Amino acid sequence: MLCGDLAGEVHWTERSMHSTTEEGASNEVRRRQARFRRARVVNRILGVYGLSIHQDLSGTQFVVADAKGAQELARDLDQVWLAADRLAHTTVDPLDHRLLDRLEC
Repeated sequence: MLCGDLAGEVHWTERSMHSTTEEGASNEVRRRQARFRRARVVNRILGVYGLSIHQDLSGTQFVVADAKGAQELARDLDQVWLAADRLAHTTVDPLDHRLLDRLEC
């Protein structure tokens, strides 16, 4: 784990609307579970572009990779889409209607 992983604002996609400071470990478990579920959905989208995503061992960053082995670290979903654009050499639009139609099949 890098020192930079210890600090930083939690991205809005990872905040719980019902979290309290007393929950501690159970809140962290729920955050990681939700992050894993998001990664599964994002993987379906990125797969169309020949990319994949997984979490690093610390569970604080995503690793976005292409089929040739190039990888980029991304702390949150905003950074995932930027990394995907660079690795795919095109704009990855998760809301593109053609992409969504293809994923529904």
